[in-house]
Amino acid sequence: MKKAKIFGIIGAVLVIGAVVGTVLMGKYVADRILYQNKDNDTKSNSIKQLDKWGYDINKFMDEHEGYEISVEAKDGNKVPATVFENDSNKWVILVHGAGGDRVSTYPLAEQYLEDDFSVIAIDQRGSGDNPDPWVTFGINEKMDVAAMVEYARTKLGADEVIVHGQSMGAQTTALYASSVKAGAVDAADAVICDSPVPGMELQLRLVFGDGFEGAHSFSTNFFIATSGKYMDKVYDVDMDDGDTIKMVATDEIPTMIIVSEKDEVCLPELVEQVYDNIGTDKKEIAYVNSAHIEGIIDDPDGYMESVEGFLNTYGL
Repeated sequence: MKKAKIFGIIGAVLVIGAVVGTVLMGKYVADRILYQNKDNDTKSNSIKQLDKWGYDINKFMDEHEGYEISVEAKDGNKVPATVFENDSNKWVILVHGAGGDRVSTYPLAEQYLEDDFSVIAIDQRGSGDNPDPWVTFGINEKMDVAAMVEYARTKLGADEVIVHGQSMGAQTTALYASSVKAGAVDAADAVICDSPVPGMELQLRLVFGDGFEGAHSFSTNFFIATSGKYMDKVYDVDMDDGDTIKMVATDEIPTMIIVSEKDEVCLPELVEQVYDNIGTDKKEIAYVNSAHIEGIIDDPDGYMESVEGFLNTYGL
């Protein structure tokens, strides 16, 4: 009896230890995901990236004077942005990718300004001056885009509003387009998604597993299961809500997907799946012979020609 009791105690301790360890691991991984920019200087990262691309940010800033605004999203988050007015009632809202801030979209802003658009460049959550520290792969960020679209219409007098996102910003844009009703005050007239992240869980699996080969390994499954459960129960963030491929099925807005053919971040075959599952028939796909979101850098004229063709198709 004594031995059985001892073994029972040991077994209980091991079970408790395993449960506690699993919860702690879930918390650790979840925090690393949601607070991925905690010690990351996203403002400097944008400048460094533009410099690496050979883009003259100082020239852009000298030629284009913007002003700062802040708009409140549905959940109370304050959305910071820079506005570049261009004596135009056509507006585009630019949404940057992971690890940077609004400044990283200025090569796009330059092209839109040359095309007689007025421009709003926003900071995503966890980036720049956005006060929300969480990065939720578009799940919460889509509310910021909706608030900015409504602001452009009601406060800036926009007749047409386009949203153009890059990478994780394109994921945000796709999730946003799938969450609003066409014709509503917070709905854009069209969206453009350059190399969208195909899904929160899918992208994390590729990162944890170092590609497709390890995407469903035991360790990857463990990290996804524990962090996903923790985020859902503690932070009310459900990875399924960040499944871009699945969520775009409810998209009612004219949507353009841009595939970077040399993309090693958001793989072309997965970006194509995003396009295939878009709910609206008003959709187009374009290909650029570039690395991840570098089409606007490598061939700005050709890139914008595709964008203009898409917008002209829908009278924009």
